[in-house]
Amino acid sequence: MDTSRRNSFNTRKWTNILLAITVLIYVAQLATQGKLLLWGAKINSPIEKGQIWRLATYSLLHANIRHLMVNCYSLNYVGPTVENLSGPRRFLAVYLTSAISSNNSCRYKAPAVGASGAIFGLVGSVAVFVMRHRGMIRDAKEDLQHIAQVIFLNMVIRLMSSGIDDWAHLGGLLGGARVSWLIGPAWKYESMASDSPRKFSDRPPLFYLTDRKRKPR
Repeated sequence: MDTSRRNSFNTRKWTNILLAITVLIYVAQLATQGKLLLWGAKINSPIEKGQIWRLATYSLLHANIRHLMVNCYSLNYVGPTVENLSGPRRFLAVYLTSAISSNNSCRYKAPAVGASGAIFGLVGSVAVFVMRHRGMIRDAKEDLQHIAQVIFLNMVIRLMSSGIDDWAHLGGLLGGARVSWLIGPAWKYESMASDSPRKFSDRPPLFYLTDRKRKPR
């Protein structure tokens, strides 16, 4: 049981860390009466003047408790799947890239906060994995159902709320899909001898690009 608990934690370690950070930052928002929003929200003019940290910090901030709960639920739902499939480094790369991509796609001039774009990027990552490995996955339909449920939840919240930028969600989704296509995972059968067991290799497109650069000309 101890081994099982450790393995379960390891497959969602960074999901738990992101959830904890997000909740703690919201508590800090309340304690400072919203002053953190001034320092970390997506505000165009300070970003143009060099405050580039806002491209990422806005995804850790939330407008209200409902906003926080929905994003925490969504992250808790899809995060462990991506972390388990991709590993911690690629999981964090997808999350951060999706947050930045979502920010760049945001068309609202008003300040923006929230992890929705980054979460949609994780959804895009799962979609790329399922499509890339659809011939190998037994539970591909269940994974697609998870994707549909997360998107549906956010659609419902969007209809109930005002001031939500659909372009930011789309930007996060496409950003997560693009980086996942580039860095993987991309499992393929290795060509082995006929009397040897078949093995998988993880060779995303980035592997071939870096491998070509290493080869002497």
